[in-house]
Amino acid sequence: MASSLTTAQEKIIKAELLELLANLREDVGHELQDQQGERVHQAMKEAHDMGDEASADLESTINLVNMSRHLHEIKECQDALQRLTSGEYGLCVSCGEEIELNRLKANPVSSRCLSCQSKEEQHPDVHHASL
Repeated sequence: MASSLTTAQEKIIKAELLELLANLREDVGHELQDQQGERVHQAMKEAHDMGDEASADLESTINLVNMSRHLHEIKECQDALQRLTSGEYGLCVSCGEEIELNRLKANPVSSRCLSCQSKEEQHPDVHHASL
């Protein structure tokens, strides 16, 4: 089954995905710079207390969590662009049915229809166990 997106819709979605991908890559770059800056700042401090250390550890953890989230979103963008190139964009990866256009407009990286996404969120272990 092929997606019913028009060429114009595909171009718009591709542009949105490329812009999102560029923004996410920039965010990861900032996170990396923040991590490096924090390390240098900590190394330069001659005397620091446990509170400063705990605060720095928390900030570092937050940066890592943000970076991990951004990297996951980058992968979703790349996967969506691949589906767009292969002609599978807009089709649910689980059931093969068409994903609603409004869903794709709201979240262009969507890979599942609303029904399959709901099932995935209710039983995430089932999907991952089969991989």
